Amino acid sequence: MKDRLRSAQLTVGAQLSLEDSAVVEIFGRAGYDYVLIDAEHGAATPQVMKSMLQAGQHTDTVVLARVLRLDVELIRLYLDLGSPGVACPFINTEEEAKRLVAACRYPPEGIRGYGPRRAGNYGFDADAYYEEANDSMICIAMIETETAIQNIDQITAVEGLDAVLIGPMDLSIDLGVFGDFSSQKYAEAESRVRDACQTNGTAMGTGCYSMDHAIACRDTGDPLLLALGDEVAIRQGAVETLSILRK
Repeated sequence: MKDRLRSAQLTVGAQLSLEDSAVVEIFGRAGYDYVLIDAEHGAATPQVMKSMLQAGQHTDTVVLARVLRLDVELIRLYLDLGSPGVACPFINTEEEAKRLVAACRYPPEGIRGYGPRRAGNYGFDADAYYEEANDSMICIAMIETETAIQNIDQITAVEGLDAVLIGPMDLSIDLGVFGDFSSQKYAEAESRVRDACQTNGTAMGTGCYSMDHAIACRDTGDPLLLALGDEVAIRQGAVETLSILRK
């Protein structure tokens, strides 16, 4: 996935909030490039996260943790469980982006404590994991406020940051245009993030609020799409089936 982002290849993912690891297997078998396990809004405890990561080993899908907040201890926990990187919400400044990158890396490049546990195959591959971890880590900053938009040039220039990912609902709320993704204010913010990513060589990503939006982002050349959620997929399928049969 890191190589795909570096080369701006389309990388399509889904956000998973349900606790059953079968959901990882379903999206993995469907061919998604990655899934984001939601420990911010969902119920992904460390044990749930571990089972999700284990389920992902049976597919070609990358399983990443979406952490609750910018917290070194939380990030270390999920990395030690085997997540190959994290997406962190509400990164608003250059300094916060640097802290995120540092939390994902061992010294001297970062401040991550050593204790990889499952990530190092319970000690069987600990040395190899340590040698490769810093270079292989996927680090994604979520952009969700007007402050982040104002600082986006500095954020996207932080070394070691692989991608930014717009959180559309929170961003629209902070911009004062709740859910109005067609507003000029929201469109300008999205465009500003895209321009900064192109300037600094950071992968542009966004949570897609509709299929039309996902297609538009794909056609624009944005490599990182969070295109669907498990709860959304179930709800849409349930409603569509029932509405057709009850006509």
